[in-house]
Amino acid sequence: MANALQRIIYYVANAVPLLLMTALAWGIQYKTWLVSCILIAFSAFITMLFAVCFTYGKTHCSTKTINVTAISSKDAWLFAYVVAYLFPFAYKVMPDFHIVSLIVVILMVILVFISSIMALPNILLFIIGYHFYKIGTESTGISDYLLISKRKHIRNKTDIKNVMRIFEKLLIDTKEE
Repeated sequence: MANALQRIIYYVANAVPLLLMTALAWGIQYKTWLVSCILIAFSAFITMLFAVCFTYGKTHCSTKTINVTAISSKDAWLFAYVVAYLFPFAYKVMPDFHIVSLIVVILMVILVFISSIMALPNILLFIIGYHFYKIGTESTGISDYLLISKRKHIRNKTDIKNVMRIFEKLLIDTKEE
């Protein structure tokens, strides 16, 4: 199972596209690229950390057998990320928009994610071909596990037998396509 640092990296990695959009908006609005370059470098660093942690997790977490009672796709949730990534361009619509308010909101959201016991889809994993499913299991009675899988469509709950637990409520399918 992943440690606290890996969990933080998992959630912060969702902000990478937002940071890139903020870098672009900053460059367009203020005609200075120093802040944009810092945001791009930070995004690259977080992406690299995320890739290392995710690869490590996939190879070092133990496999367990589960009995799935329900399954549904969670890919649609990623649409909310797309809307959020347009937020840095709000200055075009709202003249009083300030980048500091964006940073404060992002920090508050990250603090909520870190302290909560929930698993959310990760946009970087979606970009590289993973899909997300909400599953319920028979043995634990928990009905809101998030399953990460390379399989595009899982309709039959009996197709999922072995998973790796990354952290609370986050599982990876061991069967590749």
